[in-house]
Amino acid sequence: MIISHKHRFIFVKTHKTAGSSLEVALARECAEGDIVSHMEDNIASGIPRNYGPESWIGPAYNSTKLIRKLIGRHSPLLGAFYYEHMPASRIKTLVGEEVWGSYFTFCFERNPWDKAVSYYLWKQHGQGRDMPGFSEYVDKKPHRLPRDAKLYFEGDDVLVDRVFEFRDLSAALQELRERLGLELPEPLPREKTGVAAERKPYREYYDEQSKARIGELFSREIALMNYRFED
Repeated sequence: MIISHKHRFIFVKTHKTAGSSLEVALARECAEGDIVSHMEDNIASGIPRNYGPESWIGPAYNSTKLIRKLIGRHSPLLGAFYYEHMPASRIKTLVGEEVWGSYFTFCFERNPWDKAVSYYLWKQHGQGRDMPGFSEYVDKKPHRLPRDAKLYFEGDDVLVDRVFEFRDLSAALQELRERLGLELPEPLPREKTGVAAERKPYREYYDEQSKARIGELFSREIALMNYRFED
């Protein structure tokens, strides 16, 4: 998640859409006073900045997992706090209508049948989690799936100016260069990649039940982006 006052944009970070790589590239364009949320492994890298929490409890909150479990991210105890996969609605509340309405707001999205497989493999291989079979995961743990419509929708309304398609990343980067005056590299820095380089085509992970279930759970994304399961 990035708020750049220098370039007047707000980036809402979704899952498995090259978000970490894009965040690193965008952060390099940001000024000292801009806001860049941290990832799990880059707090000391110099990339994150000004994300908070701004209250006295902030340092302990960022460093202590137990405190994060006890206190929600939107608690008034924390004050303003900007974090990795933060909903656009919360960002809008914190920055105010004027900033939100005058900055270019954007995110990326991905075909959910493909995205769910990528997320599952990241959990299994990237994080070393003990995972059930894919179909069981979809059926039994829908709350764990990367259902990112909640990050950029409010009800049936899309809050951001632009939802870019992940598979058209090159065209999206060029639009961002031209619109915002950014110098974005291509290819992007590689973050959280190469976990399952030998993965099968996503279609091979599905049976009819899991295919239909993803269609139900990701209905807003599918309708917005005209996604389909490619046989």
